[in-house]
Amino acid sequence: MKFIKKLVWGLMSMSALLYSCESDDNGGEAPGPETTITLDQSSLSLEVGETGTLTATLDPEGSLEDIQWASSDPAIVTVSNGEVTAEKEGEATIVASIGANQATCTVTVTAASTGGGDMASLNGSDYYVIQLDETSFGSISDRVIQDLRPDNMEQSKNLYVWDNTFGPGTSTGTNAYGLSEGWISLVVGSVGWSGAGFHVGTAFGDIDMTRMFDNPDDYYLHLSVKATSTSGPMLLILTDGQAEAKVAIGGDYTDAGVTYSSYTDYEKDGEWHEVDIAIKDLNRLGLYFNATFTDANIFAILGGGNTGTTLDLDAIFFYKK
Repeated sequence: MKFIKKLVWGLMSMSALLYSCESDDNGGEAPGPETTITLDQSSLSLEVGETGTLTATLDPEGSLEDIQWASSDPAIVTVSNGEVTAEKEGEATIVASIGANQATCTVTVTAASTGGGDMASLNGSDYYVIQLDETSFGSISDRVIQDLRPDNMEQSKNLYVWDNTFGPGTSTGTNAYGLSEGWISLVVGSVGWSGAGFHVGTAFGDIDMTRMFDNPDDYYLHLSVKATSTSGPMLLILTDGQAEAKVAIGGDYTDAGVTYSSYTDYEKDGEWHEVDIAIKDLNRLGLYFNATFTDANIFAILGGGNTGTTLDLDAIFFYKK
C-alpha cells in the first residue's frame, strides 16, 4: 500500500508540473507584429521657400502622432508632421521613424523663380558677373570667368554714385530670383540728374572678355529690372576699354541733347523683368571686347532727374546662353 500511495503522489506531482509548463507557454499574450513605416516619396524637389508634404503609412495601422520627424540639415530643409519647408539651396534627408524603424526621403532644394526671374539665365556659361546675390552666384560659381562684383575695395571693385545724385533705396522682399537677398536699389535725388556705376580698379588686374569677341552671337548682357508706373527710362553706359556705348531701356532717353531710342521696354508693374542685350548689338555700337583692359567703369546707369524715382536692378552679368 505504501508503494501505491507513493506512485499516486508521484503521478499527481508530474501532472502539476506538466500543467504548470503548459500554462507558461500558452497562458500569456504573444507579442504583436512589429510596426513598419513607409513614405509616399523617396525623393522630393523644391525651390527655396516652397513647401511639400510627405505622407507616412504604418503597418499595421497605428497612430500617426507617434511618428518622429527629423531633418539631417534644418538649415536647408525643416519638417513638421510631414510638412517640408525648403530654406536654402542644397540637399537634406528627411527621416520619419517609429520605434526602431524608419523611412527616409531625400529633398533637393534649388533657387526659387518668381515673376520676371527666369531661372534659365542661370543655366548658361562663361559668366562675367557684375551684380548677383550670393546664393545665385554659388549656383553658377563653376561657370564664372570673372567675378566683377563690388568687394569693399579688396580688389578695387566698387559701386559708386556720382555727386550724391542717387540716394539709397529699399531692397526688401525677394530679388529677381525669388530670394530674400538684396539687390541694387537707388532713388533719384534733387540735383536734376542721376548716375551710378560699377568700377573695377587696377588692383583687380586685367578684365578679359575676349571670348565674347570670338563668338558674339552666343553672348548677352543680362539684367533684371523692377519698375512701377512712376518709373522712367534709364540709360546704360558700357565699355570694352577702347570705346563706350549707350543703350536706353524702358523708354527713350535723352542725355546731353542726344535722344537714344529704347532698346527694349518692360512692364512697369512692380514685378521683376529680365532684359537681355545681344553682344552683336553692342558690336554695332562699337564695342568688340577684342582686348583685355583695366581700370574701367564696366557698367554705369543714368536714371534721369525726376526726384524720388526708384531704380531697382538685379542680376547684372554678361553670359553665354
